[in-house]
Amino acid sequence: MSTYSQWLILFRVHLRMLRVKTAVAVRRSRLMSATIASFLIGYMVAAYWLFSEGLRYVAALPAAGTLLSDRLIYVMFFCFMMMLIFSVAVTAYISLYRNRDTRWLLTLPLSHRTIFLWKCFESAAFSSWGLAFILAPLLLAFARIREVSPDFFIKTSLILILFLTLASAIGALLLVTAVRWMNRRQIVIGVSLLTVFLIASAVRTGLEDREIVEDTGLSAALTFQRVLHHTGIAVNRALPGTWVAAAIVDWTRPHRVFGSAIYPTLLLSHALMAMLLLYHAGGRWFYHSWNRSLQHSAVSALRRDRRNEPSAASVTAQYPNPSLLGRLVGRPLAAISRKDFLTFFREPAQWVQFSLVFGLLAIYSSGLRQMNGEMNQPRDLYLVAFLNLAVCALALSTLTTRFVFPQFSLEGRRLWILAMSPLKLPSIVLQKFVTSTLSSGILVIAILFIGGYNLRLGLADSVFFATAVAFLALGLNGLAVGLGVIFPNLQESNAARIVSGFGGTLCLVGSFIYILTFILLLAYLRWDIFKNNAVDPDWYRSTSSQLGFLALLSLTFVTTVAPLFFSRKKLKRLEILSNL
Repeated sequence: MSTYSQWLILFRVHLRMLRVKTAVAVRRSRLMSATIASFLIGYMVAAYWLFSEGLRYVAALPAAGTLLSDRLIYVMFFCFMMMLIFSVAVTAYISLYRNRDTRWLLTLPLSHRTIFLWKCFESAAFSSWGLAFILAPLLLAFARIREVSPDFFIKTSLILILFLTLASAIGALLLVTAVRWMNRRQIVIGVSLLTVFLIASAVRTGLEDREIVEDTGLSAALTFQRVLHHTGIAVNRALPGTWVAAAIVDWTRPHRVFGSAIYPTLLLSHALMAMLLLYHAGGRWFYHSWNRSLQHSAVSALRRDRRNEPSAASVTAQYPNPSLLGRLVGRPLAAISRKDFLTFFREPAQWVQFSLVFGLLAIYSSGLRQMNGEMNQPRDLYLVAFLNLAVCALALSTLTTRFVFPQFSLEGRRLWILAMSPLKLPSIVLQKFVTSTLSSGILVIAILFIGGYNLRLGLADSVFFATAVAFLALGLNGLAVGLGVIFPNLQESNAARIVSGFGGTLCLVGSFIYILTFILLLAYLRWDIFKNNAVDPDWYRSTSSQLGFLALLSLTFVTTVAPLFFSRKKLKRLEILSNL
């Protein structure tokens, strides 16, 4: 049987499984399914309107509107290319080398190449659908602004398939090459050096821009020049993102029926070449890389056991003296917390994404200082502060959905061990809520303080926004932990696939609704700034502000407690243990 026939069998089996799971989920939870469908439709409509207004505003700028609109498309595809490569590499690493499903597939009469290609396709599908969902309203708005012909959508759809294929194949090739020829220490050193280089480049660029602004002032011409300079990498003609952006922009120009064929043919040839390399890598490198990954994991585990293996005297001497955390919460909860901490940091796919998001947020907040000098009105200053809070809250909701929601499901078939331990399952759920809230909340509060200091809001207003994001951390983590118990997937060990299910989608939708409602109520508390363009130091004394603060507390309390309460009821009924 050929590789294609074997791959087609896996595709048909998983497609049938997906249809059955979708039908069961819709039949069991019609209200939730209708809510999610309504949210997705509402997002498409709202995103299309926002993109249309933004592109129309940019296009109306004198002498530079068309150039800026085109550059936005280039930057967008450059960012999407980097995100897709990174996402496919991380998802494929978990699916290929950290998933028991791969071990089971290797025992079947399937070739190693077929298993590798199927897992790569699966990872690409999980990573691509979100980007395609975001791209759709943006490209529709861009096409409407440029008044293109209907064949534009057909050509764009075809070239997007080539782009997604090429970027996904590059991510998979980088992954299998790194696992096959590099060890963990080399990968960590390489990632660390790359991170230091990027941070140093960002700091240097920020300092140079600050000197230029202080010496010459921030004129419109200088701003336009600096924007084009910082986005120069997005128009590098050696990158696939530039090819797809150039083709799309070329097709929107008037009197260009077919446009230049060089960029579509470049994408087609490189996509076919990448698939050919992926085909050969699956047959020659995958199984060796999989064995090497297992060997490294076994050697690391033996080294940890030898290093941490205590003697009888040390056990006797250490037992009466628990750690500080053990004294505070007890030995069982301290052991579970330590297990979660070590599990998180032993998986590069987990801590790299976490560090990347918070690192970008920290760099973004540190750059707010440059905006402070150009905002002379309190209304503009606090508008930027609220937008900064919204960005941090959205990033926090993404991280809680990605990392906190699948925590309970990742216990998997080992959950019966925890159920038989001295700890009760509700205590374990509460422990996951507390640790995730503290770990994510402290970081986001620090980033809000950095942003408040750079905007020169003052201590009182910085504490105001930090308290707001602390409430958001409580609500988002409570929602993620509770829904993770209510909608578990104990048969899956891939966190990305757990999040892509019904419960993960509901968690993301609920987080967005909670953030939107919270920020609207928070803006109502400080509406005097936007109405009078002045800061009232006694704003909290008014009756409307006190009622708004009470509404914020009630919203956070319900969002935090309600999911945890219903998860506790589900644990009492032991419905989740029936699937073990």
